[in-house]
Amino acid sequence: MRVLENIEPKEVWYWFEEISGIPRPSGEEKRIADFLVEFAKKRDLEYSRDDVDNVLIRAAGSGKAADHPGLVLQAHVDIVAEKTDGSSHDHSKDPIVPVIRGDWVTSPDTTLGADNGIGVALMLAVLDSQDTVHPPLECLFTTDEERGLTGAGNLDPEWIKYRRLLNLDSEDEGVFTIGCAGGMDIHLSMPLKRSEPVDCYRLEISGLKGGHSGMEIDKNRGNAIRFLGRILRRLCIDHNCRIAGISGGTKRNAIPRNASAFVHFPKGDPDHAREYMSQVSEEMTLEYSGIEDGIKIRMEHETVNLGPVDYETGLRITDLLLALPHGVEKKSGVIEGLVETSVNLAIVAMSDEEFNVELTVRSPLASAKNALGERIAAVARLSGCAFDTGGSYPGWMPDSNSILLAKLIDIYIEVFGHEPRVESIHAGLECGIIGDRIGKMDMISMGPDIMDVHIPGERVSISSLQRFWKLFLSVLETLD
Repeated sequence: MRVLENIEPKEVWYWFEEISGIPRPSGEEKRIADFLVEFAKKRDLEYSRDDVDNVLIRAAGSGKAADHPGLVLQAHVDIVAEKTDGSSHDHSKDPIVPVIRGDWVTSPDTTLGADNGIGVALMLAVLDSQDTVHPPLECLFTTDEERGLTGAGNLDPEWIKYRRLLNLDSEDEGVFTIGCAGGMDIHLSMPLKRSEPVDCYRLEISGLKGGHSGMEIDKNRGNAIRFLGRILRRLCIDHNCRIAGISGGTKRNAIPRNASAFVHFPKGDPDHAREYMSQVSEEMTLEYSGIEDGIKIRMEHETVNLGPVDYETGLRITDLLLALPHGVEKKSGVIEGLVETSVNLAIVAMSDEEFNVELTVRSPLASAKNALGERIAAVARLSGCAFDTGGSYPGWMPDSNSILLAKLIDIYIEVFGHEPRVESIHAGLECGIIGDRIGKMDMISMGPDIMDVHIPGERVSISSLQRFWKLFLSVLETLD
């Protein structure tokens, strides 16, 4: 029995549950691309597929909208593969089993994949229907959005013939998004020399909320890497510890929820450090009261022998973690409340020979993005780190005179009796890249309410999707 078969809109939930059974973490989209191609073949629909597994399915118009101007629908197929610490779920091979809790469809121990599986399911429901009225459609399914918008970045511009696009990757019902931030990935590396292996203790920070580094960056949530750097600095200075390993964060676009380190105490007795651990736990709980109520800090002995770095290198590492920026750099002076420029201290890792740090800078303004990158480069130089950038992508500048926007507002008012909210967002959307590659695109992003994206417990509102489906069908039928 299907979990979602008795909730509306049934056709959308059917396809959402269908693709939930297909593992599709970022970078592993071949199986979902195979599924989409087979879907198109069974329905005798024209399709294209490229080397990065982007898929485009074309459908002729139907009903009274058959002769309307063509429309591009777009969503990405990959998901952020996160899970709780105690979960045995393997995103590379296990299906996601959705759960209904009140008005929400969720997955308590993993990400649900509603970002952007709901968009994919909406398109499949339309393509599968014999009754839905719609204009000629180009349904674009892109890959690897969550790691670096790779699919959109490799899109063949010749695929797209129409110049109006609805991106289905927004997570707020009643909102039309008309602009987004661009981004730049930054990589820092520090060479290491290790001593002989010694007995180590594992220090772990967990229980933080995390979240999307664009959508939640202004919510003042804790960053586990920053917490770890703060603790390690005091352990090095006050308790003479040596650092043998550091790891934290999993995705460039997720605020780190967990971080850990292996440390060695030359005197062999960490009890003097445990008092500090208890103290700093109380301090952080007080500092983040009402924001992070689940902070956990623990240190346990593990039967592991690792070669620590020397004392001075350990201090340079902790200095780096304390000095690197994280969070909102600047808010817009034009659009009230909009974060304009930010940075996420996303990932740290230590190999045998190198300490590595990954950050992601966001801004719709290339100048602001580059200026923040220069600040990080300066910190890298002072810490003796190599600095490199990659994965840069353009922003999507808002166009308040958009013809598509004006028509969608009219349709929205006709359906719901009031105006939608129109905004630009700080997260990255593929619209920026698609518009840059194709040119002269009129684009809007929209979707139902989806909460807690990129973290376990991600959820989508059933009633919101019902209302959005009503709007979506009206747009397809009446947009001329």
